Parts: sequence; C-alpha cells; structure tokens
Amino acid sequence: MQSSQFSSSFAALRVSDKRHSFLRQLVHTRRPTRTAVLAMSILTVLGIAFAPASVLAVQATKPNIVLINLDDADADILSGENLDKHYPTLAALARRSTVFTNAHATTPFCAPSRAALFTGQYAFNNGCKTGTESHTISNGFNGGYRRYKINGHDQNELGVWMKQAGYRTIHVGKFHHDGYQNEVPPGWDDISVSKGMKFFNTAKFSNIGGAPRAFQTGNSTYVSNVDREHAAIALGQHFARRPTQPFLLSLAPLAPHTPDDPDVTRMVEPKYANYASDALQPTDTPDYDEADFSDKPDHLQRRRLSRSEIARYQLIYQSRLRAMKSVDDQLKAIFDQISAAGKMGNTWIILSSDNGYQLGHHRMYAKKDPFHRTTNVPLMVTGPGINGQQFGNHLIAHLDICPTILQLGGAGIPASVDGKSFAPLIQRPSSFNEATWQRSIMIENWADKFMLGQRLSVGYTAERYYDEIYVAWANGQREYYDLQVDPYQLNNQFDSLTTPEKENLAESLRNFRKTNVAPNITLTTPARGATVTDKIKFSGMMEDNSAAVASLVTIKSFRTGKYFNGQYWQDTPFQITVPGVDPGSNFNQWEATIGLFSETTNNVDYLQSWVRPIDDSGRRGNVAWTSNIINDRSMFARFNPTINGKTFQYKTQQINGFMGKYPNTEIKIAVYDRRSGQYFNGTSFQSDYVRLDAEVLPNNRWQRKLNLPSGSYRVFLRATSGRFYQRETHRVDIRVR
Repeated sequence: MQSSQFSSSFAALRVSDKRHSFLRQLVHTRRPTRTAVLAMSILTVLGIAFAPASVLAVQATKPNIVLINLDDADADILSGENLDKHYPTLAALARRSTVFTNAHATTPFCAPSRAALFTGQYAFNNGCKTGTESHTISNGFNGGYRRYKINGHDQNELGVWMKQAGYRTIHVGKFHHDGYQNEVPPGWDDISVSKGMKFFNTAKFSNIGGAPRAFQTGNSTYVSNVDREHAAIALGQHFARRPTQPFLLSLAPLAPHTPDDPDVTRMVEPKYANYASDALQPTDTPDYDEADFSDKPDHLQRRRLSRSEIARYQLIYQSRLRAMKSVDDQLKAIFDQISAAGKMGNTWIILSSDNGYQLGHHRMYAKKDPFHRTTNVPLMVTGPGINGQQFGNHLIAHLDICPTILQLGGAGIPASVDGKSFAPLIQRPSSFNEATWQRSIMIENWADKFMLGQRLSVGYTAERYYDEIYVAWANGQREYYDLQVDPYQLNNQFDSLTTPEKENLAESLRNFRKTNVAPNITLTTPARGATVTDKIKFSGMMEDNSAAVASLVTIKSFRTGKYFNGQYWQDTPFQITVPGVDPGSNFNQWEATIGLFSETTNNVDYLQSWVRPIDDSGRRGNVAWTSNIINDRSMFARFNPTINGKTFQYKTQQINGFMGKYPNTEIKIAVYDRRSGQYFNGTSFQSDYVRLDAEVLPNNRWQRKLNLPSGSYRVFLRATSGRFYQRETHRVDIRVR
C-alpha cells in the first residue's frame, strides 16, 4: 500500500512495516465474522412499521428514545442464530435496525461502564473507575454511586440533560453500584432500581405507581416481570397525563449477568427452566480454550480448561440464554405498549450492553480483560427512517451512546462529554468511511478479578483502533494485535514490532488522556491497621494523563516523631523514591519492600506512612496513607542506668546494658579518653575513632569488658544491623581509679 493511502493526521506515526494498519487507517472491505453476523441478526427489530421521516433535522416533534442496556451480553448469547431461534422480539428489532459491529465498552465492567454511559466520559475523567471502593480488588481506586455523587455527576448527566431538553425521564432496572441510598436522582422523574444481583427476592427502590419506597420482590417473584410492570405503569401514566411530551426510557435488565447465588440456574424464570435443553455453548472458534497461550502476558498464564470448567461454562451459557428469554418478553410488552399508544413511529430504540463476556475464551472467564470478546458490545439502533437492516463497522465507544441520544433528542452536548455522537451514521452508515470515522478509543480497567478462587491482576490501559489494539498492562507487559489478520487475538505481535513502532504506540497511548490533571496513586499494601515486620511491602498503582514516573514514600514513627530514610531515623521528613514498573506508561504498578526497624524501647511502635506520585513533568499528585503496628523490631542500645557517673576501682571494668529485639543486631561501643582526646582500641589508645564489639546476651542484654587505665572516659553506644543503624548514640561518663 502506498503512503498516499495514509491519513495525513497519522504522518508522525508511519512506520515501514505495512502490516500495521492502524498507522495507515486503511480503507478496506471487512470480512464477515461471527461478531458481524451476530450483530446483523441482532439489529433487525419489531415487526412494526416506522414512519418514514428521513432527516432528523426536519422532524416535527422531538422523538421518544428507548435505551436498552443489557448486562454482560456477548456475541454468542446474541448471535444471529440465537436471535432467530430464541428471541423473536430481538430478532424483529434487528431486522429493522442499523447494526454496529465494532462497538466497545471503554471500561468493560458493570459500574464504571454505566458511569461512562451516563456521563459520556471516560472513567479517567469522570473518576468512577471501580464498582465498590471498599473491596480490595478495586486496588484503592474510586467508583460506585457514592463516588458518582461526590463528583457531581448525579446533577450533570444524561437524565438531567434530557430533562432540560424537555423530556420525561424513566429508568427501570440496574442503576449503579455501591452507595445508592434509595433516592430519586435529579435526572430521573420515574425510577425503579434493582439492587444487587438476585433475580428473585430482589431488593428494589421505586417511585413508580406510588410514593418512593424500598421493598423486596419476594422469593417467588422474578425481577424481569417486576421491571416490565413498572415500565408499563410509568409509560401508561405518561401517555395519559403528558401525551405530547417526549420520553426517554432507560431499561437496564439484570440479564444475562449471572446471579449472586452459587446456583447459576437461579437467574432463570421458572417457566423457562427447561427451555432449550439441547442448546450448547459455541466452542468452535480458536480463541476458546486457546491452545497456545505462550504469547500472552505472564500474569495471565494458566492451564487449559478442565472438564469441570467446561461443564460449568455450558451451564452458565444455558442459564444466560434462558434468562434472556424473559428479557425478550419484557421488551415485547414495552414495544407493544408504545405502539398501541401511537408513539412507535417517532421512537428511537438503542440496544447495547455494559460489556461483553467470556466463557472459556482465551482460557478466561467473565469480563474486565481487554480481549475483543470482553470489550465488544452489541449495538443496534432503529427509529424514524430506518426501514431495513444495515450494518456499520465504524469504531464506536459505548460512551458514544450518551452524545448520540442527546443529538437525537435535540439537546446540547456538554463540553465535558468525551464521546462522539454516531447519530449521523444511523440512517446511512455507508456514507461514512468506516476506517476513518474515529481514530481510536481508550479501553481501561483498574480492578482485579477472581478466577477459580484466585485473584488475577487485570489492570491495564489500551488503545483500540479500527482493527488493531495495543494493550499496556500495569505490570509493564504489552500486547499488540492486528485484528485484520488475527481477529481472534491468537498471536501477540508486540515483540515483533520495531523499536520505533513500539515507541509510537506508547506515545499515542500516553497522549490519549487530554485532561491536565495531577497524577493519582493508590496504596494497597500494607493494609491499614495491619501488623508489619521489619520488611514492609509497599505497593499500589499510579496513573497520570502523561506518565506516572515514581512514588514518593514517607514513613514516620508515631512514638518518636522521626522519619525513616532507608538507613536510620531522622528528625526531618524524608521521601523514599520508588519508580513504577514502567515509568513511561500512564498507568502502572509500583512496589518496594522497605526494610526498617523501630527505635522504641518497649519494642512497639506505630508507623504512619504515606505516598505521593510524581509524573514526568515533576508534578505531584494525591496522598494515600496507611498506619501500621510494628512489634519486636526495635533496634536500640542503652547503658545500664547505674553506669553513668560510676567510678570503677578494678582493673577490669564491665560495661553493660539492654537492647531491642531486632534480629542480628550488633552492639558497638567507643571509649573516648577525655584527657588525651584519643580512643581506646581494646589494648591501647589511638587518635582515629574506633568502635569495639560488645557481647550480645540472652534476654535482650549486652556487655563489654574493658581494661582501662586510670582516667576519665566518655563511652558511646550504638546498635547496628547491616546497613541500618541507630543514629543517635547513647553515652555515659565513667571514671577508673
């Protein structure tokens, strides 16, 4: 391919290897893939004729909008085959939709994905990066609805903006994680929230059909039926009381997310308990139980799937498929109600999911990782002027749905929104070049995950291009896939790239974050309140809009008020510099095991430690802190109190005292002749400073026998161990006659 085919905006990123098409932004015909087929059949919806109103700008009235955001819906569960065979409502929707096959969640994980959807912002901008801040797998990062409110997003998000544009706003289903306190948010007129992940006896809060109230659905009541009823009540009241006002209906079913129950079949409505008993999970793609996993990062390495895992995944797949049957029923009832009210002809319907899902692909389970099956989400849109199925493979971020809804509804798009409206694509996607619609999007994850009872670190930041992806793991490892030639991500090509190519990828990723913010750091170990030893592992993660270079660790003794500098305790503050594992990355781990001791004479101390990040411009960020108890690691030496001022009248003088419990402590003394100004070396005096070894005794005692001539002496005492030492020496004055 000639250089003239490159987009001019990528001139600085051109490389000689013509395989890497993200650097060229090639225009090419997409080969059909499983995902494309899936999305195609997914997007053809409702057998309802839409009024032909060609261009958005000439619509007489504002359109209604229905947003359906599924939970963990992936390519297999919504494949074309499954739509046609199991989901008549979704199949009908797909047949009348524009289907986008290259849409991706920017944070492929429940809560942060939903925060990104409602704000239209990447998580690094909206500050909602995890689901539950108090959970250790969140690695100290913020997230959940409590953080959403602290950051002011409940006052400035999709619902609020649509209300300001004249819409009645309705939300039914899953809302946010962690911190939602049974309240009606400012952006939503009617709300029915499903809390937790139980499909039966679900905790709910609703103001629909009555006063705001919290309740449990009951052990025999299936949540999708409650949501269907609440959506029907809200729509019915709206049609009766405000027949001319447009509405935004946000539907967020729990399905096909697995339940908060060891029995995965508890996500299935009883009437579908035996449905599709012959349905098998598709396992015919090469990424399923990937045969050769040696090219993947070290921390992802694991054995191939066991028989029990395969059987478990089959049960999960079948349960997810059955749960989606109830969602299909729920959607049919809602669509029928909108149609019966004469509103369907002026209603846009957008269906997507918060993230994709893996069931054994790449030997992985669930979500959060950067593989295509996890980030890729279904996206189909139908509405006025869409009379048949059409496809677009344009690169779209899940958070782009926010500005798209705003544009469809005639609302202004706030400057804070990161997403790009794809409204211009909906009616004629072929009018816009797929490869150049959007240069790239960022995909990130901050939280760890559990697989088979093992905690797996999956923190990364990645840049997804039209048909390529570059992944920078927080532990410094890298992945690069050219999806045009390797759609299943079987061959990590990062090591085969040239140095300039690697540098270009890294620089592009660093430059993606456009906000000028201070670097951010977390401190995950040692845990607050934990008892530590003489070797303390300090660790966490740090990030920046450019490159987080190092963490600055300060350790202070609560008892003495002194600061540790790596060798001894000093009176003034001191920062120990700990570089990140990859100082050139904007998101990386940091870790240092710092050996230390305490100086308290009772062998107990309380350490106050805090860290601050510093970026490549020298800017410092937030402070993260911890406090810990350290026992039996004191290193000090003291004279027996009776020694000071004592006059020895014997040829042999025994000097003794007590010491701390720090392992392998050595006691050193120095004897200074106050009359001659010389030091005793054990047999004679010399002008150079000399230290003598003392004998360490049981029970934290020490002694040293001297043979000093008559005179006046000052004796200095110090405890040492390797490179550590007690800086302030203890001293006594003695006389010998």
